[in-house]
Amino acid sequence: MEDKWERIGKFFFKTMSDMRNYLFIDFFKKECATYGINKNQYKTILMLKHHGSKSMTALCSMLQLEKGSFTTIIDYLTEKGYVIRTKDEKDRRKYLIKLTEVGDRFAEVQKNKLDQHLSNKLDNLSRDDMKRFVDAIKILEEISKKL
Repeated sequence: MEDKWERIGKFFFKTMSDMRNYLFIDFFKKECATYGINKNQYKTILMLKHHGSKSMTALCSMLQLEKGSFTTIIDYLTEKGYVIRTKDEKDRRKYLIKLTEVGDRFAEVQKNKLDQHLSNKLDNLSRDDMKRFVDAIKILEEISKKL
């Protein structure tokens, strides 16, 4: 008989994966193919738009990527004109990754497209289901901050 921790683990792996796939996977595939970037490059741009300039270490942590593979991502995005490396004014030994004007415009367009995509997906829910969905996300967010 499986214990509650095993059930919780299965829930997170299955349900969260299913939700991510249902809500985002088709959108990311289409947008990445359109712009010739991969999903990690795409997520890096959106992360920088949301959080502002960050160090490589901070971005790797946020995106759950290894620094070695992340360097390739930043090199590609730099080559394409989406990001630049700038010296950290607080610590001259470090570099911050920052969106360029091109990267910022791209991220803004993508954010709007993603908002519309999510709206289209979630419009299928009844008013009651939508409220429950939002409440569930808020509860998960609150609890995750306590972990």
